[in-house]
Amino acid sequence: MLKRHASAWRFPYYVWILAVYPILYLYSVNFGLVRDREAAATIIGMLALATIAYWLAGRVIREQHKRAFYLCLASLAFSLSGHVYLIAFMPKSLLVWNLLSGAGLIALCLGIHRLIKRPEDYAKLTSPFNLIALILLTAQILTLVSQIAAAQENASIFSAYSSAESITPSQNKVMDSVSRPDIYYIIPDAYPSDEWLMSAMNYDNSEFTEALRERGFVIAPHAQSNYATTMLSLPSVLNMRYIDENPSDYGDSDYLHLSTANSEVARKLLRLGYTYVQFLSGFLYPSPIADIIRDFTSDGPVDITVNESLAAGNMMTDRRQVSRVYLNDLLFRQPFLPVYIDTTALRIVRSQLQKIAPPSQSNTLDRLSAERFLATIDEIETIVAMPEATFTLVHLLKPHYPVHFNADGDIIGQINRPSPEEYFADFRYANSQFLRLVDTILEGSSHQPIIIFQADHGSSLGYARSEDKRLVLFDVYAAYYLPDVYDIEFPGTYTTINTYPLIFNEVFGTDYELRENRLMEVIEYKHLFVQQDVSDAFLRAR
Repeated sequence: MLKRHASAWRFPYYVWILAVYPILYLYSVNFGLVRDREAAATIIGMLALATIAYWLAGRVIREQHKRAFYLCLASLAFSLSGHVYLIAFMPKSLLVWNLLSGAGLIALCLGIHRLIKRPEDYAKLTSPFNLIALILLTAQILTLVSQIAAAQENASIFSAYSSAESITPSQNKVMDSVSRPDIYYIIPDAYPSDEWLMSAMNYDNSEFTEALRERGFVIAPHAQSNYATTMLSLPSVLNMRYIDENPSDYGDSDYLHLSTANSEVARKLLRLGYTYVQFLSGFLYPSPIADIIRDFTSDGPVDITVNESLAAGNMMTDRRQVSRVYLNDLLFRQPFLPVYIDTTALRIVRSQLQKIAPPSQSNTLDRLSAERFLATIDEIETIVAMPEATFTLVHLLKPHYPVHFNADGDIIGQINRPSPEEYFADFRYANSQFLRLVDTILEGSSHQPIIIFQADHGSSLGYARSEDKRLVLFDVYAAYYLPDVYDIEFPGTYTTINTYPLIFNEVFGTDYELRENRLMEVIEYKHLFVQQDVSDAFLRAR
């Protein structure tokens, strides 16, 4: 029995183990970002290829231990070639690298062949190589098991969040009508008020404001955001309260994103029978309670659903840290095989094939891209055409930097540190697109809608003076369109936390109390709940 076990241990299993180890490692590093089944299929394929190669090599090298040794070297060289190239040689020629690395492998094998001449010397290497390969495999499997266990644990937390925030929606979706008008919450990111555009940036924005007034909008005087950052401003507005602590088991960033996606405003409207539509900006998390979640890819708009098991593996973080992984990035898992091929000697083959026939892939558009901005505005007409009463959340990352457009609307690339002239050229074109968005809604609506065109915070881009720079970030552009049967009188001191209480009380007859106007400054972005009340210094009255 012992002899049989010893004999079995001397078989070169390490050939197969080390053939799949790079794949397992790559999958572990990209766990949750790539397709699991493709990773499993790649492993099975590599095991099959190793078996075929071992059998074919036997026709040249009869001695199994010697055959296994050189086959293992070739396998590792194949699997690591693209990775080493990426680290050490980019952007050198792939062809040159493959030729040099191939020549290096041949030279190494010839050198070893001269040093090790007896077959029994190769046989002595098999047992320690098997042991090393088994240790590596075990460690990698344990890593994957821990990642899968964490994903399952977080999935239950995510599920608990969804059930805790569950609602009882109306059994029947109501239709768009005078009493249930469509509601569009349009969020231009980092849009300062006209007063501050003029006084602090020497820019006259009156042409855009007059265009909105001509369309029936009311501009809120001296509107201010309660927070000078999107991360806190949006959940505060949409939950009609200050967000000054994290009572959940989520990381701070995750908690704030989910509070925006599953907001009190959305739940209120769902209970009234509204259809909740969410346009993803690349910044927002998809909402488990939304009826329609629309994202934008290189192949056009797509509707997605929240996949709990998919989200949980990567979204949840220690609540003391800021999450660096966006759930939206995870809803579109990347194919695994191209990722693996790019780490191998076949990298050059894929590179050449892409030149001949570029692949058609539905990759999500970058959140700061000009294409996403324009695609979002183009897509609004599909929601306007819906007969249901809709609540549509549209976050547009303009006039937030980077600059993409010139004054004529030509896409000029991406300028992350624009001059004032470049910034305001992009600003003017963004305004023209905002008007196009508004016109699409007004012209296509069966009944007069509610349109909330309200920035999340201001901007210091183009700022002309050094003093009071923080104040610019609180002053925001805020314009509102309501059906003729409704009327809102904005209080002398107005902050955006009271946006929906004012509208709901007027339109739906609710009795929300207005919140005290406070301006809260975040000391450090990575500590979102370390906040300082700066109302005395910056709060403005009419």
